[in-house]
Amino acid sequence: MRPMRLFVLCAAAVLASSQALAGSIDGSALRGSATAAYDGEPVARPERFVPASPSYWRWQGVYFGAHAGIAGTGMDFSSGTPALVASILSHTVVGPHVSDWTVLSKIGDTRGIWGGFVGYNSQWDGNLILGVEGNYSRVLKGGLGGSDTGSMSRIFGDDTQAPATHHFFYTTTVTGSARANIVDYATTRIRAGFAIDRFMPYAFAGPAVGRIDIARSASVSYHQSDIPDTVPVTNPPTPPITPITSDFAQTQSANKKGMFAWGYAGGLGLEVALLPNVFLRAEWEYLQLFKVEDFKIHVASGRVGVGVKF
Repeated sequence: MRPMRLFVLCAAAVLASSQALAGSIDGSALRGSATAAYDGEPVARPERFVPASPSYWRWQGVYFGAHAGIAGTGMDFSSGTPALVASILSHTVVGPHVSDWTVLSKIGDTRGIWGGFVGYNSQWDGNLILGVEGNYSRVLKGGLGGSDTGSMSRIFGDDTQAPATHHFFYTTTVTGSARANIVDYATTRIRAGFAIDRFMPYAFAGPAVGRIDIARSASVSYHQSDIPDTVPVTNPPTPPITPITSDFAQTQSANKKGMFAWGYAGGLGLEVALLPNVFLRAEWEYLQLFKVEDFKIHVASGRVGVGVKF
C-alpha cells in the first residue's frame, strides 16, 4: 500500500502546483489577446495593412451610339464628258480632235450630317484596344454635291476625207454639264487605339460605300467647210468648183439615281469615358470614292458623338 499512497500524494502535489502557476499568470496573455497592458491601460494593436486592388477603365465590349457633324466634298467633273463626246463622234474624223477636250471643272460643297455607329472593342495587355465598327452617315438638306457646265469651240483642219486639191476645215463646239449628289454613305472600320485611363485616342481604316445621284450630258456641233486650192482663173472656172459645207449636232446624256459607289475611308478620333458605360467621341474622317461615272469624288468630315458600352 505504501507505493500506492506515495503515488497519490505525488499526484496531488503536482496538481496543486500547476493550479498555483496558472493563477500567477495573466489569463489574457495566455489567450493571445489583441490588447496588452501598458501602465494599466489596454492599447489597441494596429490593424494589418492590406493594399487596394489595382483598377483601370475597361473599354472592352459591344457599343453603339449616334453622331452629328459637318462634311465637305470635292468633286472633279473634268473627265466626266469625254466618254460621251467620244461616243457621239465615233467613226468620224472629228472625234480624235475633240474627244479629250476638258469643258468642266472642280466644285465643292459643305453640308451637315447625322448618323450612328455600332462596334466591338477587345482590350489587350491593359492598354491596347483593337476593334471593328460599322458607321453610317446621312447628309442633310437634300445631299452633298453640286453641278457645273462649260463649253469650248475650236477650228481645225483635217484632209483625211478631202478630195485632191481640197482642204476641209471644221468649226466645232463641245458643251458639257454634270451634277452629282451624295445622299448617304457608310464605312466598315478596323480600329486601333491606346487606352489612357478614361481617354482613348484611336485610328481607323476600311472600305466605304456611298449612294449618289448623278446626271451628265454632252453636246457636239460642227460646221464643215471645203476650201479648194487656187486654180487658173477662167470664167467659168475649169473644172467647176462646188464648195462643200455640212453641219452636225448631237447630244448624249446619262442619268443615274441612287447608284452605289465604292471606295475607302480612314481617320483619327478620341473617346472620353464619362461613366462606366457612357462615352463621348470626336473624330475626323476622309473618304475617297473610286471613279463614279468618270467623276472623282472625296468627302472629309468632322463629327462628335455619344455612345453606350456593354
